[in-house]
Amino acid sequence: MTEPREIVVVCYGNICRSPMGEVLLQRALDERLGEGAILVTSAGIGADDGRPPSQGTIKAMAARGIDLRFTRSTYLTAAHAARAWRLYCMEQYQMDRVRALLDEHPERVMLLDGEEVPDPIGSGQQIYDEVALQIERLLPAVVDDIARAISAEEAPV
Repeated sequence: MTEPREIVVVCYGNICRSPMGEVLLQRALDERLGEGAILVTSAGIGADDGRPPSQGTIKAMAARGIDLRFTRSTYLTAAHAARAWRLYCMEQYQMDRVRALLDEHPERVMLLDGEEVPDPIGSGQQIYDEVALQIERLLPAVVDDIARAISAEEAPV
């Protein structure tokens, strides 16, 4: 059996937006393509390894039945970026930084449906909830794009 394609959701510190994006995208892809078809991870371009998600992130995901209490942050290395099939960033400057890590295929790095997602760090719970809603709103188009790309890659030549 081949390894599943890996998608990395990227933000700065890997304690707010990208952990939300990781679990929400994984859930959406599992529903659409079947469990295990794609592995979604997350990382940060400025992350300190091993930090827990922010309380706002934990609460926003708990409201959706997702437990992030044991999730820990990961710094995005060049090796991690290189093995990813796609990388979805939350802001343009993050895309630029991730593309600089890659020797080839900068087209694998993109925003979620072409839209920036603001950083809620230091904000109240309402802002975290709004960020989670924004990510959820962007995901159907992202999942459609991923499904089309997989179909195109697997189509007979």
